[in-house]
Amino acid sequence: MAHLVKKFAACGAMAIALSSCATFSKSDKTSDKGTSEPSITDAGQSPEQSPALEQVPTQTSAIIKAGRPAMWRVTDPDSEIFLFGTFHVLPPNIEWTSAAFDAAMKGSETTIIEADTSSPLAADAIRNAVGKFGLNPPGVTLTETLGEERAKKFTALATELGAPMSALEPMRPWLALISLTQVVFQKSGFDPTEGVEAAVLEQAALEGDSIDYFETAAEQIELLASLDGDDMLANFDTTIDQFADFDAITARLLEAWHLGDIEGIEEDIINPLRETSPGAYELLFAQRNTSWTNRIEEIMAGKGDYFIAVGAGHLVGDDSVVNMLRTKGYAIERVQ
Repeated sequence: MAHLVKKFAACGAMAIALSSCATFSKSDKTSDKGTSEPSITDAGQSPEQSPALEQVPTQTSAIIKAGRPAMWRVTDPDSEIFLFGTFHVLPPNIEWTSAAFDAAMKGSETTIIEADTSSPLAADAIRNAVGKFGLNPPGVTLTETLGEERAKKFTALATELGAPMSALEPMRPWLALISLTQVVFQKSGFDPTEGVEAAVLEQAALEGDSIDYFETAAEQIELLASLDGDDMLANFDTTIDQFADFDAITARLLEAWHLGDIEGIEEDIINPLRETSPGAYELLFAQRNTSWTNRIEEIMAGKGDYFIAVGAGHLVGDDSVVNMLRTKGYAIERVQ
């Protein structure tokens, strides 16, 4: 995998790291001045029109019927917390719930996810953040920012996918790359409304749980914007080339999550990111994991039963929430 495919795990930031990536580009982009940019998801092409993506449903079909994504239980004398690793966007009809998952949710009074990305208020915040951090200054285009050769490759891919360059030109490179990746996800049959968080929130609502969040969607967008710069441009070419392998990369990542293969997630996402882009690793994972662990410590200092669902990448590896809690002496066991 290329540097930026590792950085975003074929937009793994969307899949297992940043929940806001799964939703912010499906609606029109609105700048901080109130202007609206056309949505690139209005391309009008069906998945069959992108030959490189045709294998994704075939590769994932073998794992649709059985899966046990990883889950842990953290306890002290008066608190119980379940930590569940999510995949932010999924193909439809994939079965991932289990008796253990259902029991954990049923026994919890409060459900916590990364960020609110679905409410009208959150949608407004995401549009404003994308306008503020994702769009070029007036008169500056994506083509100009990328340079002639990079822009030529990017335009060819966008054209193949049916994504209009007129909608991409106002974007900074990080937003254009992730927006195009979302088009690829959608044309491959993935749907942000089928993500784990949507199901978790629906179940929590049915059970009357309190809902809370670790951060805001706007904070996630600002975090992504901070990764833009020379490092992004230097690896843009290789990243675009890797879209040809999007099907295999995504199928492998989805299978690792679906089967609870935490070693596979660590090997394919966490370790390469930490080795090739330590700054991005610190921002996307280590720092956020530390913040969330501190929040969980505050919860454990009180009492109650909680169900916490965050991207699976945050629960594996040396700097994971799971390992940080274990290091701090909490009783923690993997229950699925």
